[in-house]
Amino acid sequence: MYQEVAFLAGSTEKEFTPFHFPIENQQEVVTKKGVFFKRQRLLRRPNEGQEENDLSAVINVGGIRYRIPWSVLEEFPLTRLGRLRGCSSLDEIMEVCDDYDDGCQEYFFDRSPSAFRTIVTFLAAGRLRLLREMCALSFQEELVYWGVEDTRLEWCCLRKLRIRQEELKEQLRMEEAELTSTLTPQSCEDGQGHAGEGGGEEESRMAGCMRRLHDMVENPQSGLPGKIFAFLSVVFVAITAVTLCISTMPDLREEEERVSSLPVYSLLTGFYFWVTLGWDQEFDLTKLQSWKL
Repeated sequence: MYQEVAFLAGSTEKEFTPFHFPIENQQEVVTKKGVFFKRQRLLRRPNEGQEENDLSAVINVGGIRYRIPWSVLEEFPLTRLGRLRGCSSLDEIMEVCDDYDDGCQEYFFDRSPSAFRTIVTFLAAGRLRLLREMCALSFQEELVYWGVEDTRLEWCCLRKLRIRQEELKEQLRMEEAELTSTLTPQSCEDGQGHAGEGGGEEESRMAGCMRRLHDMVENPQSGLPGKIFAFLSVVFVAITAVTLCISTMPDLREEEERVSSLPVYSLLTGFYFWVTLGWDQEFDLTKLQSWKL
């Protein structure tokens, strides 16, 4: 269902706002096809529609029709609507709008109707303001599409738009920095050092080695070294547990007194060394955050 809005050129009404276009609570009405058109055609004088099209342009944005005088559009030749006046062929018209009905000379635009109401307000009263119900950056995209400079916004609205743009730039910088730090290749992984001074390369290489060592100790699924370390840890724990259990048996104590216990001590010493090495790695890996990646 279309709503046609008459655009009065040279209006002196100062309180002209988008609220002059009530589109809420619109209800669909089922009518006989062609009856209204035939009745309107009978009431019109000959060539009346052609005369109106020569004086004004019918703009359809999101299903809402606007009749805007060509004299108003000629005052804004750099805007998208102003460029329609200079179009002389169908190809030129299709470069400006999304669709065109040659029968009724109606231009169709698949854009936001609420944002276009603000553009119409600007064309009529010369006042451009942001929409509360619309994102400021999305509204800026609409201004770029219609060819209206954002500097024509009211001071308060322009300040709000600039603040939102700075927030977006800061957010993009933070995301880019985080992504760069995440994707930076480590020297110990790919065999290449970071570009920079010699001291920075050494620190980066050391940090990469420490990270790989941390993965080997903590994550057995990180690779073959991690699986080997986990397997040896389980083997040492199992051997130590079996040795301690066997040493408590009375029959073996007498034999242990006759046989030198050097192999048992060597095995226990190796196990203690292995566990101590694992603990040292745990404590040392807590210093990874201090390394400069």
